[in-house]
Amino acid sequence: MAPLDLQIRIAEPKDAEIVALLARITFAETFGHLFEQHRDDLRAYLDRTFAVDKIRRSLAHPVNRYWLGSVSGLPVSFAKLKYPSPIPLAQTGNVAQLQKIYVLRGFVGEGVGKPLVDAVLEDAASRLADTVWLDVLMENSRAIRFYQRRGFRMLGEDTYTIGTQTFAFHLMALERASFPV
Repeated sequence: MAPLDLQIRIAEPKDAEIVALLARITFAETFGHLFEQHRDDLRAYLDRTFAVDKIRRSLAHPVNRYWLGSVSGLPVSFAKLKYPSPIPLAQTGNVAQLQKIYVLRGFVGEGVGKPLVDAVLEDAASRLADTVWLDVLMENSRAIRFYQRRGFRMLGEDTYTIGTQTFAFHLMALERASFPV
């Protein structure tokens, strides 16, 4: 299999429509099965969380940085780092959060995620973050294995409610000593 022609760049507010569309598609691809009996909850969440104006404001906010991943010029993924962002279980230290990393289903397993995470960790290191943390749905074993291969370790658990459903998440973290150099 030939390597992908992957380009990664920092996203800007003018990219809000691309990020919002990628977010809506990838979230529905990844988690839509959890909402089979709650389609209205999913639609409301997507409309609220990934509205273009909200994404545009987030892209412009100085605590956030987004990256877009494109293959042959077409956007297929994005990631978001928030700095600073304390860990819910241990609110100390110089901490950043990998809030989002989404890849279109057709590109999962094609080597798109690792360069995105590397870009996030390099940025966190440049900001002198001691730790990068994230949350991942407990039943998303593929993502958990991906993060563990990158060196993230389990910290604890948390929950998040969307509409009428509550979901359980693992909190995971990576210390600066394990960031790529």
